Amino acid sequence: MHPDDLNLAFTRSLADALATLGLRHVCISPGSRNTPLIVAFAEHPDIRDWSHHDERNAGFFALGLAKASGTPVALVCTSGTATAEYLPAVVEAHHARVPLLVLTADRPPELRDVGAPQAIDQVKLYGDAVKWYHGAGSPDVSQVRHAPSLAAHAWAEAAEAPAGPVHLDLAFREPLAPRHRGAGDSAGDSAGDMEGAAAPPRIELPMRHPSPTALADLAAELSGRRTLFVVGEIPGSATGPVATLAATAGAVVFADPQSGLRSGQVEAAVVATADLLTAAGALDRNPPEIIVRWGPIPTSKSVWRWLEDHPDVPQVVVDPGGHRDPLHSAQVMMRTDVGSTASALPWLVEPADEDWAAGWRRTDDLAAAALTAALSSEPFPNEPAVARTVMAAAPTGSLLFVGSSMPIRDIDAFGSPRPTTITILANRGASGIDGTISTALGATAAEGRPGIVLIGDVAALHDLSALADAVRLRIPLTIVVVHNDGGGIFGLLDQADPERLDAELFERHIGTPHGVDLVAVAEAVGMEATGAATVEELESLVGSGDGPRLVEVRTDRSELASRRRRLAAAVATSLE
Repeated sequence: MHPDDLNLAFTRSLADALATLGLRHVCISPGSRNTPLIVAFAEHPDIRDWSHHDERNAGFFALGLAKASGTPVALVCTSGTATAEYLPAVVEAHHARVPLLVLTADRPPELRDVGAPQAIDQVKLYGDAVKWYHGAGSPDVSQVRHAPSLAAHAWAEAAEAPAGPVHLDLAFREPLAPRHRGAGDSAGDSAGDMEGAAAPPRIELPMRHPSPTALADLAAELSGRRTLFVVGEIPGSATGPVATLAATAGAVVFADPQSGLRSGQVEAAVVATADLLTAAGALDRNPPEIIVRWGPIPTSKSVWRWLEDHPDVPQVVVDPGGHRDPLHSAQVMMRTDVGSTASALPWLVEPADEDWAAGWRRTDDLAAAALTAALSSEPFPNEPAVARTVMAAAPTGSLLFVGSSMPIRDIDAFGSPRPTTITILANRGASGIDGTISTALGATAAEGRPGIVLIGDVAALHDLSALADAVRLRIPLTIVVVHNDGGGIFGLLDQADPERLDAELFERHIGTPHGVDLVAVAEAVGMEATGAATVEELESLVGSGDGPRLVEVRTDRSELASRRRRLAAAVATSLE
């Protein structure tokens, strides 16, 4: 093989193997050192390539693709600081258990630590945020032959539960561009044609099934007892089995927005107002005898605080891997697949007295009615009403991506159940606000259906360049920005008390008003943008399924804390 062909032979062998394993999306950012990777992945007929100017946006876009599809997505960038731009998305992927294949181009060893441009230390750049790191030397004939094995190793590490990101740091020597190809040459010739590279080994990922003994023990614990299911973000395939088990066991369900149990026809006793009811003392009045936590802890602070404060109530965590018990209150940790565990239990569990679930349904109905009445007396627009309206108006089958900070808390506390199904996603691994629009764009692209993102104005400012990506890639995402000119959530904290912190200092460095007209910013990059001042306007814009479009809803940040207190008081009164 001609020496000039080694780079491309290696990357084509890698791309061929990953495509065979199931790779369907790659996010590529421009550069020179990554040219062999760009050519191999962009020319592959089975892989869709997404071009991104900004590596930070690309990282979050890939995160959204992988989060929505449930399969690994590849990232490709050049060497130097470009690689560091992936870090926020890699951190979120690590904590949210999202499979990413981070392929960074690197300088060869002779160009490191000698003052060469665009050469930084990329060895284990992401630290413990990746499940596996591999630094490959510059391609040679042996590496071309072994590329399918490398691809299989990376794929398995990323996809095996708990899923997460892996990092392949790939050094390339010049020449980086392929030799001139004549008119008869095929751009798709694979490394396998040139070197006879083998196909990747078949990957069989283990599913962690519970043992018969563990199932029998759990069934005995649940049978006939007042059971509370606290359901965090679980795979879509597990939603039905968990709901069926809850209905069979007569369990009450506190469901996070990402659980899949807050929309569609769900027979289980799902308590929509769990956050507000728990804060009002409903769990103290009618406590469970046993709690099963499925997946990570929920968004609701009042719920997980109650769990933390009541280790005397037996708590079982069912999660496929890792140790997700930040409350330190679990008595049993079952490192098993959520769906298969729930599916195996209905035939083993004796139901609780039906009065347990029926009582919680009545309490939830009264609280929901009180909340609806209280919201109707508040002037629109306000943050809780916007969240409620967006969740209700999202088209059936659509994707709703919710920003961290206040939006996900408002959806959790104030979003009412809906009879038709939507998918709700959020970046709640590390719970940062950066990259929200980019992640929503990737998730919408993966789903192939209209998407909505509900986001605050400060989070939108973090990701303004994603607006240009939405226009350029023509992704049908409706971006609803709740604009209260600053960080509204901080007004709920002790720091907002002027007796604790100087009011001017708080506003300047924590409240952070900015005065940016986001409609004007969106229009500047060619996006359709408008404001919504009424419920009807917001319902129409969200329900249309059009996009890309930005909808700005102006609210009063100074009223946020007092309004939430009034709504919480209305729910508390419903218990009397």
